[in-house]
Amino acid sequence: MTVGALSRPTGAQATRPGIVATLPAEARALARLRLRGRALLGSGGQVALSGLGAARAEATARMLVAEGANGLISWGSAAGLMPVLAPGDLLLPHQVRAANGDYYACDRDWLTTIAHAGDGLRIRHGLLAEAPGALTDTAAKQRLQQTSGALAADMESAAVARVAADFDLPFIAIRAVADDATLILPPVIHAALDVDGRLRPVPMLRALAGRPRSVHAQLRALKQLAVAFRAAQDTLAQVAPVLRGDTAAN
Repeated sequence: MTVGALSRPTGAQATRPGIVATLPAEARALARLRLRGRALLGSGGQVALSGLGAARAEATARMLVAEGANGLISWGSAAGLMPVLAPGDLLLPHQVRAANGDYYACDRDWLTTIAHAGDGLRIRHGLLAEAPGALTDTAAKQRLQQTSGALAADMESAAVARVAADFDLPFIAIRAVADDATLILPPVIHAALDVDGRLRPVPMLRALAGRPRSVHAQLRALKQLAVAFRAAQDTLAQVAPVLRGDTAAN
């Protein structure tokens, strides 16, 4: 069974799911992006690159709906908020909590199908929270966990869920843990990525040069983050076939 064959309890079928991917590397786990950061999938769905943040994710989700998507999926990585989570864990939340306190339910049929595709992975359910920005240190992660009660957080899923709710469409978030609750993101990370989530080597090197005393510590943190992000990518790649409609996923 593919995601395109799933139905909501109402019987409406999501034969053309729109998948909002945050970062280029995350999108590549699904397909090779074409012009404008888009790709069609064999399942009948479409993946579109949004870039970082809620506003860009919402705009991308609305664009996909306008083009005929009849279900929405938030795809990418997330930050762990609780020590029980480790890089590479597959997050299939039952609910997403927006920063304003609104809650959005994830489609149960999709949860079941994706969980089956992730057989052998460490799968975590529970609550996914909206982060207002990058969670760069343990204190920020602890504060969000305490106020939300969530296992993990990202900046985009709540925005995609809100669009799905506006149009009464099925929604699911499929996220893999990258940075865990203890991993501190180096300050240079803000210069390292552009708004589309693409790596910017020159600004990153300039930012490192501006903090000569912390270069070694930041490089060490970047290496740790790269290893964690790779684990998240590997997890996304394992569940991607069911979204693509690959024969092996049926």
